[in-house]
Amino acid sequence: FSIIDDSDLATLERVRPVYDILHRNGVRTTKTVWVFPTNDSSHETNQGDSLADPAYRKFIIDLQAKGFEIALHGVRGGSSPRAQIIAGLDEFKRILGQDPRIHVNHSLNRDNVYWGAARWSSPPLRWLYPLTTDREFDGENPGSSYFWGDELKARIKYVNQFTFGDINLLNITPSIPYRLTDRPLVNFWFPTADGDNLDRFLELLSPQNLDRLEREGGLCLVFAHLGAGSFNRGSGVDPRFEASINDLASRNGWFAPASEILDYLQRQPGFEADLSFREAVRLDILFLWNYLHRG
Repeated sequence: FSIIDDSDLATLERVRPVYDILHRNGVRTTKTVWVFPTNDSSHETNQGDSLADPAYRKFIIDLQAKGFEIALHGVRGGSSPRAQIIAGLDEFKRILGQDPRIHVNHSLNRDNVYWGAARWSSPPLRWLYPLTTDREFDGENPGSSYFWGDELKARIKYVNQFTFGDINLLNITPSIPYRLTDRPLVNFWFPTADGDNLDRFLELLSPQNLDRLEREGGLCLVFAHLGAGSFNRGSGVDPRFEASINDLASRNGWFAPASEILDYLQRQPGFEADLSFREAVRLDILFLWNYLHRG
């Protein structure tokens, strides 16, 4: 079990009490960060603290020292050209002592890699996607000023692709992590389970679902926005979140940062990295169904 926590709207005031509860319960997870402040305040989700803020930077360094994983959510909330991305990766490494092992694309960033139409394996979905939006994503395009796919390939091992509604991701696909041979600039992809806001998190981690996850010996990597506000109450944490984490931690689970779990899965006998085209299209359809069903 792990959580991959997105940076959107996250502030030190909101995230500190959340991570106090996780740490107190021995639940080590993965926290994404931005290196630089936003350069585009027109989109609310671009807002949030970054490593440029001294107090937030100190908090993130302390989280890493406690055994939490620090990952990348792009170098900022907002699009960045190649030179700024490389500078951001270098700054991440200077502050935290290593490159991030996980990257999660952020929403509308033009520098997202294999996003938009390129996110899909199904040719019809690739064709249909541009009809729904005029936004472009160029992180994998060498002809674009937003290209950084070569740096991603060289420096970061894992990228999140899709989010699903099942608590046990092994019921979605037994191939975790996986490679998509037509998207070679990502070393390995992995899926997540939908715990986006507090309501979805509590639904996903209901006692019945946790019972099933234990019974199935399953895998859960929760995608969440722990610092976006729904997990907080006043200056603290919503008691329902704390009760959920207390229940989780009382169970017979391995609670570790996501990249540790993904590394472990890779080492298992019979592991095969390359996902077949048929399986990749099946994941497209499952993700689309989940998106349309849950919104």
